[in-house]
Amino acid sequence: MSINGGIKFFTGAKNLYKDAATVTSASTNEAAAKYILNYNDYTLWESIGSNDITTETIEVTFNGAQTFDRLFIKKHNLKAFNVKYWSGTAYVDFSNVVGVNGVAKSGITETAESNTTSYYEFTEVTSDSIKITMDTTQSANAEKEITALLVASELGTFEGYPRVSKVKHDRNLRSSKALSGKYIIQKSYDVASFKISMKTYPLQDDIDLLTSLHDREDSFLVWLCGGRTGTSYFRLENRGYRLDDLYHMQVSRPIDTDYEKGIYTNGVNASISLVEVV
Repeated sequence: MSINGGIKFFTGAKNLYKDAATVTSASTNEAAAKYILNYNDYTLWESIGSNDITTETIEVTFNGAQTFDRLFIKKHNLKAFNVKYWSGTAYVDFSNVVGVNGVAKSGITETAESNTTSYYEFTEVTSDSIKITMDTTQSANAEKEITALLVASELGTFEGYPRVSKVKHDRNLRSSKALSGKYIIQKSYDVASFKISMKTYPLQDDIDLLTSLHDREDSFLVWLCGGRTGTSYFRLENRGYRLDDLYHMQVSRPIDTDYEKGIYTNGVNASISLVEVV
């Protein structure tokens, strides 16, 4: 297995709290652990009174057995940790694991993680539970933090690189003018939207994937960076293309598609617009 191609698409997470997944823990602040089972970047789990010699564990139980082949630990500060899945008799390691930038791994085990979002591809499993065990943090003796721990199945990865345009981060800004003449500005949560366009595109699998996203009834996860980070792939860091920027989205407008100049032997022009959804 390897991380290849560009933009990646996944099913919605299969272990959400709203879908009756549950959390148990031998860790501190167990009541907040449920916050890792949603898409909200404004909530998180954080330990209480932990340090680098304290092992914290969180166990997530799904609403029945789920089949998945991808796992995200989003916006965390963990340095040494591991994740295993329940085989029916014990917690065991994932196999054929590949992480960020295509690095092969022996199970999901880190001893010196430096990314704030960790991602893993592995041989598909069917399980009703996963467990994360955390030892140290990227800043020594800090409280351990996780914003989201999500499992999903990959829908597909673009082999080519269509244009991503009209990238917008909307905080639903509202302004009102005070009696003094100064303004009061109110902002809500950030909502991402963008357009993916193919121009005289030659890759049938990518065209089929774009079409399937338009036709899909269920919302899905979109990852513009495709599991890659660093200057080898991105000369400058740009919002929307970071590892942290995983979006739960749906197609918001009809698909546009035709053959270039109306000639059927030419490449395809196609585009869809995406927006974050609840």
